[in-house]
Amino acid sequence: MFKMIQMRSSKRRGPKGVLNDIVLRALCLVALLVALAGCSTTTSNVRDVMDEVDRSELGFIRMAVTGDAIQTALQDSERLFELHSDSAEVLELVQTVVRYYGFTLVDEDDADFVLDIQQAVPDGGACVHGVESFRDGFTYSTSVVTFGIVPAKAAHCIVITAELYQGYKDETTVIGEFISNRGWVRIYAGVGEIDNYRKTVKARDEVRAIEASTAGLLNLLIEEGAFK
Repeated sequence: MFKMIQMRSSKRRGPKGVLNDIVLRALCLVALLVALAGCSTTTSNVRDVMDEVDRSELGFIRMAVTGDAIQTALQDSERLFELHSDSAEVLELVQTVVRYYGFTLVDEDDADFVLDIQQAVPDGGACVHGVESFRDGFTYSTSVVTFGIVPAKAAHCIVITAELYQGYKDETTVIGEFISNRGWVRIYAGVGEIDNYRKTVKARDEVRAIEASTAGLLNLLIEEGAFK
């Protein structure tokens, strides 16, 4: 009996067992790296949002886009969420999307309408509700239990707030304030880094989210007939 047990214990594992070990170790390594460094992803696509509205007659509208001091950070309790992009970069991104839509981009003095950008900030996950919020909370708890080795999930929507003005000669009329949080970024990180926006969110994902939120803002203006 002893010899049989000894023979079984010394039997070498086949290729399948070795492969399973390699895959398992690779997955553990990936999970550890994600937890330590954090990463982000997004499906936000400005062109998908643009296609939701009719843009055929926007070329007749002369639009100026302004933003002297765009707010780019959100303070939430003890947490600070600040974009990689500064105020000037956000303004340039918004102006680029306005051109995509077909508006005629002009200086403020020559504009029929002025879109003044007030803020572009990460919302700290306030846009996530229901099942997704529950799942994010569950992954956070799991990350706490495993001391950050298992990554937690969270999300940021990029909130863009702007005021639209209509100009006629020397008179300016405030049409209203408009808000969009259409663009979003999903993040994966250890519990110790999940609230570190700049460390976990890649700049290119942020840019795509800003563009999508800008498109959502313009869609809202078009759908509500703000330019009529």
